Amino acid sequence: MSEIDPIFLKIDKLISISRLKEIAFIIGTDVTERIEKISAVLGGLREGAYLLGTGPSTVGIIPLTVDEIVLGRSATTLEKPSDVLIDYAASDTLYFMPREVSRAHAKVVQKQSDHDTEYWLIDMNSTCGTFVNSSQVDREEGMLLSHGDVVSLGPSMISTYVFYLVVSNN
Repeated sequence: MSEIDPIFLKIDKLISISRLKEIAFIIGTDVTERIEKISAVLGGLREGAYLLGTGPSTVGIIPLTVDEIVLGRSATTLEKPSDVLIDYAASDTLYFMPREVSRAHAKVVQKQSDHDTEYWLIDMNSTCGTFVNSSQVDREEGMLLSHGDVVSLGPSMISTYVFYLVVSNN
């Protein structure tokens, strides 16, 4: 067996330590304090639909303000770039290689119904599939999203979002 380059060992160690410290920070923070922070941020959102990133590679708030939002990831150095422009990239390359998220994985499409705006999740022929509340999204039909639905790019529930609606009380 050839000798391992010390920088590779350093990189692996830093990846592991950073993930453990992140978990320690979350666990070390009181749940009431975490919920208060979530409530304060979400309470400040304007009326509309959002994807709330809840996984380590999807953290953030995505406003669904245009007709179509494409979710995916950047190409690695070993891949050809995607022909599809992605709007929001998950960082699904823990060891510089993808785990579950495809370059152009899924999209959320706004459709007008008789009385409301609907939001549909469409899988874009991803390698590992797209899931809503642990049910795989049909690639032909897609799936209608409802407030509180959990979207997962891949089956592991690592790259996740919550579909969140803010409605006016008027």
